[in-house]
Amino acid sequence: MKKNITINLCGRLYQIDEDAYELLSHYTDTLRNYFKKQEGGEEIADDIEARIAELFDELRTQGIEAITIEHVQGVIEQIGQVEDIAGEEETQASGSSKGAGNLADGQEKKQKGKKFFRDSQNKMLAGVLAGCAHYFGSSASTWRWGFVIALLLWIIVPGLIVATLFGLFSAFPILFLLVPLDVLPFIIYLLVAIFTPETKTPEDMLRMKGLEVNQQNLTMEVQEGMALKKKKGGKSTLWNIFVGVNCVGLSTALTIGLIVALCFFVAFVAASDMMADSWWNIDHTEDMNAIFYPVILSGIMLLVSIAILLYCSIHAAVSSFGQTPSMSTRQRVIWFVMWVASLIGFIGFAIYGAGRLAKTQSARWDIEHAEWVKTHTHDGFVFNDDDWNFFQKDGWKLVKAEHTDRYTYNGEYMTGNANVRYIDACNYRDPVHLVTEKSEKVVPGIYRLSAAVRADHDGCFIYVDGQDAVGDSLYYNGMPANMREIPNYGNSTGNIWELLSMEEGIYQNDDPNYLNDPVLKELVSKISESNRQKIIEANGQRGYGWSYVYIDNIIVKEPTTLTYGVKIDEEDNNTPTTGWFSATDFKLERIGDK
Repeated sequence: MKKNITINLCGRLYQIDEDAYELLSHYTDTLRNYFKKQEGGEEIADDIEARIAELFDELRTQGIEAITIEHVQGVIEQIGQVEDIAGEEETQASGSSKGAGNLADGQEKKQKGKKFFRDSQNKMLAGVLAGCAHYFGSSASTWRWGFVIALLLWIIVPGLIVATLFGLFSAFPILFLLVPLDVLPFIIYLLVAIFTPETKTPEDMLRMKGLEVNQQNLTMEVQEGMALKKKKGGKSTLWNIFVGVNCVGLSTALTIGLIVALCFFVAFVAASDMMADSWWNIDHTEDMNAIFYPVILSGIMLLVSIAILLYCSIHAAVSSFGQTPSMSTRQRVIWFVMWVASLIGFIGFAIYGAGRLAKTQSARWDIEHAEWVKTHTHDGFVFNDDDWNFFQKDGWKLVKAEHTDRYTYNGEYMTGNANVRYIDACNYRDPVHLVTEKSEKVVPGIYRLSAAVRADHDGCFIYVDGQDAVGDSLYYNGMPANMREIPNYGNSTGNIWELLSMEEGIYQNDDPNYLNDPVLKELVSKISESNRQKIIEANGQRGYGWSYVYIDNIIVKEPTTLTYGVKIDEEDNNTPTTGWFSATDFKLERIGDK
């Protein structure tokens, strides 16, 4: 059984067996004895010992606790025997007499067979672009600036094109869809950084540069590496501190997030019916049963993904402060794959749970809606509470209703009073067919039916029907005397607003129909003073499109019942269109004897 001892090499402690220690001591003593004869030799020997310590750190990263003689032999083989180094030094000293031509020829032979690595000695983030500079040519700075410029163009140019084609505000939804495309360069950089090996040994550095791996180049590489580390020592220390501080902050945030997620997860698992109702807004047992297992699995995946990020951030923080070696490429790949798998699991189970919840709620809603329809059906039509109360209060009867889910509306009455409810129907997909009417008993005489109406398309009418009710010989747009079409003003102006605005001098219209229609003027004149100003100022002084329409000279010869109302039906309009119409303030008044 070999005895292990602890040695201190460049300020770091290592476990090493006795045979390995003897070989290492002989090697380092020989190095120092040789280089102490040269100017600066002590520094060269220190650099080589520091390189040995780095190789020992790599062995420790691989899980090797105690260094054996085989490991020391491998290290010596990478750095080179003292005799080889001495021979190389002498060759270099005498090689100047052979001329620059032979040296150039030798260098040409060494520039073959480059291998792509991430440059660990000249990296800003992961060393990918520095590695590209060695493999493809040019300097690392050129590659970095080129990557930044290309990245900005990749993100900005598509956004400018979309904004130019669709407009600034219309482009926002499209730009949101372009976000995954914007992060594509970052994903590519991350994948290259994960799957591309990093230079860890002088041999890797030589292969990355395309130089032949021999004792002379290895010695020069060790010396250049040590010199570069000394030159960048302050910067590297500051960078490590910066990375470490940020990783500590990230670890703190992830710890808080993990605790919060764990609390919610435990609360959900242990939730009673009361907690489910008050915490999760779930007041049905079937909803809880539908999402319970998907939420459990999704929560586990979320906790695992946060825990992986937390572990990696803590490891990066500790590594930045030099307390532990950094992860190997293999470890990074494994943790990344595990994190992606847990994230996909979280999203997948969350989507599955949301689908089950939607399906359960939809089934329950169908049942509840069927019950609601059953209790809200009157005379074969389904009314909501507001519509039914309006019809009951004012004595209206619904005769026909197709392609509309409402029969009344409020919010745009002519005075701007949002509480006034009126007859209304709307559909922008299919043509509305609606007939609604009310009846009044009348005595013989001459009557007039008037109403305040509006529409955004043609084909809407008010009408009057009744036994012995005979209209005069006047016709309106080719329609019978007992029908009048609702003017198509849309959602602004209307003849009521126009007449009142002309009286106030804020609107001009030379149409003689407005000036010479005494009935229309009479109807407008009956509007109270308090409402006249409200109508003018409604909808930002544009009105809501309301107009007075009337059917005059309705002759009733004997006591009877007159039925009147509003309709839009295929029987009266050969080209039905989609849209809306409104009607209110129906008034049937006796204006004379027959």
